[in-house]
Amino acid sequence: MAASTPVRTLHGWDGSATTDYQLALTVFSGQVLEAFRAKTKFWDNTGNIMAVKQLDGGRTAQWPIIGDDIDLFSTSTGGVTKGYHTPGDELLGQDIKMSEATITVDDVLVAQVDVPFADLDLNHFDVIQPYAVKLGRSLAIDLDKKCAAVAITSARTAAVANIHAGGNRVSTDSSSASALSDYYSNDSTGSGRFRDNAADLARLMDEDNVPEDGRNLFIGPYIRMVLRHEGSVWGAAGSSSVLLPGPAGNPFSKDTNSAPWDLNNRVIGTLEGFNVILTNHIPSSNVTGHTFTKYNVTCDGSSTDGDRLAAVALCGAQEGAAGIGMVQASGLRTVIQDDERRNTKFMKAQIMVGIDKLAPWSAGTIGIF
Repeated sequence: MAASTPVRTLHGWDGSATTDYQLALTVFSGQVLEAFRAKTKFWDNTGNIMAVKQLDGGRTAQWPIIGDDIDLFSTSTGGVTKGYHTPGDELLGQDIKMSEATITVDDVLVAQVDVPFADLDLNHFDVIQPYAVKLGRSLAIDLDKKCAAVAITSARTAAVANIHAGGNRVSTDSSSASALSDYYSNDSTGSGRFRDNAADLARLMDEDNVPEDGRNLFIGPYIRMVLRHEGSVWGAAGSSSVLLPGPAGNPFSKDTNSAPWDLNNRVIGTLEGFNVILTNHIPSSNVTGHTFTKYNVTCDGSSTDGDRLAAVALCGAQEGAAGIGMVQASGLRTVIQDDERRNTKFMKAQIMVGIDKLAPWSAGTIGIF
């Protein structure tokens, strides 16, 4: 009788040998990483959203914060007057003000579950894969919320003489509004107000010489719903109203957008030069209680420094002046193992990073108070 050769789904090859269970841990790790990347909106865009440094020992990393460009007209130092050099005078170099920003790694951030063998044996459905997804999503959500909080703090940073003009905020005084919907109403008026605010924020960044490429504007589900009114107008067709294409210049117009746009599929390409990104992680109420207080933020509408946030902008990473930065001591690490002393299967995902503000002029917010 011929022997059957079953296909071993976890049979892997590491370059020198094969084992029947080579891929067991790899599959779990891959599911965690896939879920992490699928959920995050800030993290997975590290080349565009934030500056990143990988630590090789130590706990902190420094970034130079270089001050404003030399004003040749007003300077009378370094051997020149109003920018002009007199032959024979020694060129001594002109001052460029500089500072630095330091970011420190937090403690190990861990998501973990411990499942009894008995439950696994009696279950008629798989839980390992769903739990792997949960672990990755939990880390992604937590870090995204921290990135958003730090971005808000960066945008609210005050100017530093000769270094930078501070963060960029468009904060509307609307004392009668107790929620975003009271000011950004779900109609063309509300969408027009938000677009005007986005244009104001873009202008502020223009004035700070922030590069136009790589500008990202994070909005929540409510603002995305409001913006649909920028892409359509109602017109009459016989005795009924029909939805007609919106005016040229709206965010859904193919004539003014190089990015994908589709009103029916709720896709907004660009708005006032910003790449629009949907996220659920812009805080809608005060964030308190973090072990590391840099992740606490006020956004209850109490003042300009505590306005309710409709959008958060981050840019500058491509030009070396990102609004926020991250230091990473260890990447995403996953473990799945049997704990025979406790009769459980232990699953863990962890990461060790720190996030903080860098170049405030490359961060911005839109809100009301």
